[in-house]
Amino acid sequence: MPILIEHCAILNPNAPRAMALDQSILIEGKHIAGIGSAPLDTQHSLPTTQHSAPEVIDGRNLLAIPGLISAHTHSPENYMRGATERMPLEPWLVWLYGTCGEYTARDHYLCAAMSAIEMLLSGCAGSLDHLWHGGPWQRDYLDATMQAYRDSGIRATVAPLYDDHDYVLDAADALGVDLRGSTYGLAHGGYRPDREAYRAGVLRDMLDLFDDWMTDWHGEADGRLQTFLGPAAGQLVSDECLQMSLDLARKHGAGMHMHCVETRLQDYCIRRAFGKTIIQRMADLGVLGPDVTLPHSVWIRNDADLDRLAEAGAIPVHNPAANLKLGSGLMAMREMLDRGVTVALGVDGACSNDNQDIFDTIRLAALIHNLKHHEAATWISAREAVEAATLGGAAALLMRDRLGRLEAGQLADITLLDLNSPVLSPMNDAYGALAYCETGRSVKHVIVNGAVVVRDGQLTTLDAQAIAQEFRERVARLPFRQPLDARTQRDVDDCWRFWRLVMARVERGE
Repeated sequence: MPILIEHCAILNPNAPRAMALDQSILIEGKHIAGIGSAPLDTQHSLPTTQHSAPEVIDGRNLLAIPGLISAHTHSPENYMRGATERMPLEPWLVWLYGTCGEYTARDHYLCAAMSAIEMLLSGCAGSLDHLWHGGPWQRDYLDATMQAYRDSGIRATVAPLYDDHDYVLDAADALGVDLRGSTYGLAHGGYRPDREAYRAGVLRDMLDLFDDWMTDWHGEADGRLQTFLGPAAGQLVSDECLQMSLDLARKHGAGMHMHCVETRLQDYCIRRAFGKTIIQRMADLGVLGPDVTLPHSVWIRNDADLDRLAEAGAIPVHNPAANLKLGSGLMAMREMLDRGVTVALGVDGACSNDNQDIFDTIRLAALIHNLKHHEAATWISAREAVEAATLGGAAALLMRDRLGRLEAGQLADITLLDLNSPVLSPMNDAYGALAYCETGRSVKHVIVNGAVVVRDGQLTTLDAQAIAQEFRERVARLPFRQPLDARTQRDVDDCWRFWRLVMARVERGE
């Protein structure tokens, strides 16, 4: 059935207060069929084969914006929200590996469902999930995640995370710190004398598994679900892994999603191993392009790398909350935007953010860079922050021409906000209100791919209460809920020592 949203306001940068008033939006199938001043001539906007009368949504006192997109998260972290503090990324990772345990397929379903529920109810219509697992990959873990996103109604892209060579462990060896015997180290090759051959075989097997999975799932749910390849990070993958991953992604018309120099320690390890930055390395390998998304990208700083990024069209994903909590640093967002780089936004996982609220991420992106630049004209504007979560997110999902705008012919991902909400009253400027005021409390309806998935603030797909109840019951059995065992504490302490040794070298300019 078509949907007609009547007499709403529409986010429009060219209108007074960035709002076009008294507009109507007609949705047919999964696309916007018509948009314009109310009343809309639905008879001429609908295809001649359409006979059913549209469902009418009263848009008075509602603001329609493009469905927001989080271009980076890790759904398995939902169990661990609020569980850590005052840890930089590397010790935090050792803690995570030592305490997460191994999830079942049902755990993955519940974590993905909880991400989708929180995102949809706070106005986020799309997500890119860099999915990790605490042990070897199995097909049912991947399928369970896809099924959760299919059931929820959200637009979701899933990129399973994997690695084949840990250059961090090599750097630790060189500094006399043994991380290989930790849970983290053993997961990345440990002491195996044949670890290179072993990892190469595991990589081939994983890519074969992902190939079959992508064949079955990419483009499912009428195009709402996608599958990407997710090599873990530049310091965790070989050149061969990067090339093989991008080749397989392109075989399926998909993208590659990889953590990129989130911390100075990662940048140090990559430079030590390859004698060049990760961006120079990827450019030399020919694995930079508009189908490559690079979450974090905090330590892309020099002009040559920024120019390479712009020339290739790769998409950095800004995760301000996680980068603040883990002390990783500030992305060079202004320098990227000034070069024409498309920047997307991500909420990141709920153990490093610790929420899945895209409005919170927009607000941080619009504010934290004010401390970096003295010239106020260079600060990130409200519109730039919002567009990173709409146009930038669309580009990250490889939907640059089909998503992120409210225009006829675009996919119908629309968030409708209540203008009577206290946080939007008074509406002085729409972009300013979205970036600085909105918290997700004003979300009234959310439409994804032409279907109403949130109506009057309630999910229309999953039983959110039942999912949340089961989710809370299952978390009690996970190791991180128990006191930290002696081995994991020792592993974390060793990583702290390694982190301090590296940071001392970085501070000296090495």
